[in-house]
Amino acid sequence: MNHACPSCRGAGIPALAKRWSARECPATCALCGGLSHVLASTSNGIFVGTLLVFIVALIAAIALTGAPWLAAVLAVCPTLAFNWWAWRRADMFPIPKENAQAAAAVGWFLAGLYALFALFG
Repeated sequence: MNHACPSCRGAGIPALAKRWSARECPATCALCGGLSHVLASTSNGIFVGTLLVFIVALIAAIALTGAPWLAAVLAVCPTLAFNWWAWRRADMFPIPKENAQAAAAVGWFLAGLYALFALFG
């Protein structure tokens, strides 16, 4: 299943590319070659929302069934449904190639700085 590219409005971005897109590594449209990404706040919000749905569904399933293994299986269904729905609704934003390269360079610099502090801090 492909998602709409914000540049050309065509369905040229694969679902996994949308899920893994970020400023540092944007998704590439198969139709126009444009780069786009999902905002970090949106992808983090989807993660937290998915976690909350799982916890609430698990508590409710344990209260209703009393069997933890059955409750875990029953809690996965609304969790997967929410995650699928949220990623389909997530908006993508175009990003120029230069900005993506600059974001990647900053990310690598910060990772190196973190490693330096971890070694000698």
